[in-house]
Amino acid sequence: MEFVDNLRAKPAVQKIEKFIPAVAFLGGFAWDSITLGMSINDSDLAFLVAYYIGALIFIVLLSARIVQVAEEPVEPQKKFIARNAIAARNKLLDREWSDVWKARFTWVLQFLFGGMFSALVVCYFKSSGSLASFILVLCLAALLVGNEFLQKRYESFALNLALFCLLGTMVLNFTIPYFVHGIGFRWFFLSTVVSLGICFLVWKIARRPKRMMVVPVLISILLTVAYLMNWVPPVPLVLKQQMVCQNFDKKNYSCDVDYPTIFQRLNLEAPTVHRVDGNEVYFLSSVFAPAKLKAGLEFRWYYQDPTTGKYKLTDKISSGRMVMNGGRESGFRIYSNKRNVPPGKYRVETAYKNGAVVGASAFEVLEGMPVKGFVRDSLR
Repeated sequence: MEFVDNLRAKPAVQKIEKFIPAVAFLGGFAWDSITLGMSINDSDLAFLVAYYIGALIFIVLLSARIVQVAEEPVEPQKKFIARNAIAARNKLLDREWSDVWKARFTWVLQFLFGGMFSALVVCYFKSSGSLASFILVLCLAALLVGNEFLQKRYESFALNLALFCLLGTMVLNFTIPYFVHGIGFRWFFLSTVVSLGICFLVWKIARRPKRMMVVPVLISILLTVAYLMNWVPPVPLVLKQQMVCQNFDKKNYSCDVDYPTIFQRLNLEAPTVHRVDGNEVYFLSSVFAPAKLKAGLEFRWYYQDPTTGKYKLTDKISSGRMVMNGGRESGFRIYSNKRNVPPGKYRVETAYKNGAVVGASAFEVLEGMPVKGFVRDSLR
């Protein structure tokens, strides 16, 4: 230990130590970005649930405090029994932790919150297909960054309970579909109720004022409203690929696409589709979901009004063949087609049926042959 202390005392090492939290944060977030979202293993879910349970334990520990219990007049023979009952019931939490132990507990809680925020930002971002849902992801990202500066603040029971309620709902909304093989409002509502219920138990154990539950209740209400407004990304669905084309072959999901320009390859320019001889225009998507998960999908076609420049919904297309079965690594493949499509700009959203958008793509329909012709492509 003396060698370590001497090493840490050196100025160069002290400078390096300042960057360790940032490096650990960026490294963990990068690892989550690579490993999570597109495919989830049982171990990933186990770690996420372990973080949640760990946070629960340390929030309870940090809620410890010495509580003065006002004693009511009791008979002498019952007084000793009553005092011992109170002491036994609150033996762990009727205490004042030293500053050293508080620092240790808050550091662990910061780590656990950070792990959950990091995973949730990645997973919800990969399922985000609309501006509204992206705003929710930005809020999670802001809390992820803020978590790096909140260690001392985690001594506050009110803050801990509020963040725990938010994280609990988002974690359960992500994990429950893996066990029930489905998504939808009833499962999101279950996630909200369970998370709020656990917060209520923590509040009861901690013996805090009723006002401490106000923020968790408000968070639960706001998240429920956000889900009903389709502002919550439809996790764990993840868009893998999209394509607009013609001359579609259903057997191998191949079709003719315009030969892409350099800007289109870099996603700096919207793709085009040149209709030849009145061909139908096809839009293809592949969506990843965990094994055995079933969910109805739909396409929403929008046309840009040339006079106003605004997109207007023209069609919502769904059918029995668009009820996905998860488990395919490259995603469940679906398609829709439209005849007599007039030239112009379009946007098609791939969405959970009557729910949030998984992904969207804009393109332009033109008449005639493309300059460089067509190329045959397919959904993987």
